[in-house]
Amino acid sequence: MNAIPDHPELDRLSAELAGLFGRIGLDPSGGRPWRRDRIDVRFASLAARHPGRVAARDAEAEVTYLELEWLADDIARRLSGRAGPGSAVAVRAERSCRTAGAVVGVLRTGASVLPLEPGHGAGLQEFLMRDAGAEVVVSDAGLLHGEIPVVKVGRFVVAVRPQVAGRREVPAGTAFWALPAGGDPGRAVAVRPVSHREVLSWVDGCVPVLGAGLDDVWTFFHSLSLDVGMRELWGPLLSGGRAVVVDRDTACDARAFARLLAKERVTVVTQLPSAFARLGAVVRGGGLPSLRHVLLSDEPVDGAVVARWRSAGIAPQALTWEVSGSPSML
Repeated sequence: MNAIPDHPELDRLSAELAGLFGRIGLDPSGGRPWRRDRIDVRFASLAARHPGRVAARDAEAEVTYLELEWLADDIARRLSGRAGPGSAVAVRAERSCRTAGAVVGVLRTGASVLPLEPGHGAGLQEFLMRDAGAEVVVSDAGLLHGEIPVVKVGRFVVAVRPQVAGRREVPAGTAFWALPAGGDPGRAVAVRPVSHREVLSWVDGCVPVLGAGLDDVWTFFHSLSLDVGMRELWGPLLSGGRAVVVDRDTACDARAFARLLAKERVTVVTQLPSAFARLGAVVRGGGLPSLRHVLLSDEPVDGAVVARWRSAGIAPQALTWEVSGSPSML
C-alpha cells in the first residue's frame, strides 16, 4: 500500500529536492553530515527520499510526503515577512492528513507553533495566543473576531491579529507551545515552550528501540497541543512511516477506534493508560493482529490492565511500553 508509484515526475522532483538540500548543506542520502536539530529539516529529508509514499491518511483523503512538503513550502512562503525566529504562529487546524504540512510550514520560517484546538472556546484560544504572543494564525477551521485574512493556501487561511502588547520572549530552538498534561481544556492555563531538541530526542530514543520504519502505521490520536500528540505525529513522519488520523468522534468511541485500528492495520498505537483500558475492554482476542507496539504515556500505568490485555490475546505480537520518558517495556 505504501509502494512508491511509477511516476517519472516524482523521480524528477525528488532529484531536484536532493540537489537543493545539497546546495544548502543537507544530504538526504546520508553521504555527508546534515543538520538534524530541527523537525522541519528532518521532514524535508524524508520527503526527498520517499516522495511518493503515503505520509498521512484520514477518513476522507491521504497525502504523500511530497504533497505535505509542497504544502509546507507554500505556507512558509506566504508567511515570509510575517513570521520568523523569535515569533509564534497559531495553527488552528482540524485533525486531518494535512495538519503536519501546516505545522512544518510554520517551523520552516523559524517561528514556533502554537497548536489550537478548533473545539476550544474563543476565550481560551485568545488567552493562549496572548500568552504565546502569536500575531499570525494559520487556520482551516475559521477565524475569530478581529483576525484579518491575508492569503489562502489550499484549505488553510493565513490571518493576522491585532498587535500583541509586550510579546512574550521565545526561547531559542522552540518548536511548539504545549498545554500542561492532564489540565482542564476549558480552563486558561499558561503554555510552555517545547524545543525541537526535546521532540527529536524522543523520536531518536524511541524509534530505534521499537525498530519502527517504513512499513509501520501509527495512529495520530491526540491533540498537538499536548506533548503526547507531538510525539505520536513525528514518530511516523520522521521515520518514513504512515500516520492514520483519528477523528474526534472515533477517538471518543473505543469500539469505533478498535475498528479503525483493524481496518488500517495499525502497527503502533499511542494511548493514555485510561484510554488503553477502555480499548482493551471492547476488543476480542486476536482482534488486532497487525499491532506491534502499544505506547502508554502521561498517566500512571495499571499493571492489571496490561496483564488482562495480554491474557486476552488481543494483539498477540504487540509489546507494551511506557514512553513518557525513555521507553521502558512493561
